[in-house]
Amino acid sequence: MSNLRDQLKKAKILSDKDARRLAHEERVHKKEIGREGIEAERAARERELETLRETERVRHAEREAALTAQRAAEAERAACLAILETEVKGVGRGAPWYFELEDGRIPFVRIDELDRHQLAGGQLCIVRRGEGDAHVYGLLATPLAKRIAQQFPRRVVWAARA
Repeated sequence: MSNLRDQLKKAKILSDKDARRLAHEERVHKKEIGREGIEAERAARERELETLRETERVRHAEREAALTAQRAAEAERAACLAILETEVKGVGRGAPWYFELEDGRIPFVRIDELDRHQLAGGQLCIVRRGEGDAHVYGLLATPLAKRIAQQFPRRVVWAARA
């Protein structure tokens, strides 16, 4: 304790008179409580410190878990964007396939007969290739479209009801 008192005196936070008074109070306190009391106080301080350490460990673990979850979510979003850039099959030839958007508009895509059967059978979905309300559509396999729908629900615009 005197080491802390010396540091406080050196920083001119504690005067000599106050340092002597605190030292006297400490001696009187130790004499009053005896060895058992000193050991009990020390044990109580150790328990309190251990509780604080455990609380800090739990808080640190929670921060790490949140950070890991955030990184995983960012990685999944990046993977979904990569899927949208690489796996979406373009449309443009064949007969028109009309579908209804959430707002009631009815756009269409031109697809061939094989894609038409896959769309009707639920193996393909229609996805929006661009951000926002762009009317540039493509075809994507249903398992990948489900993954995209979790991250970007407005990008999957039509899927078979099955």
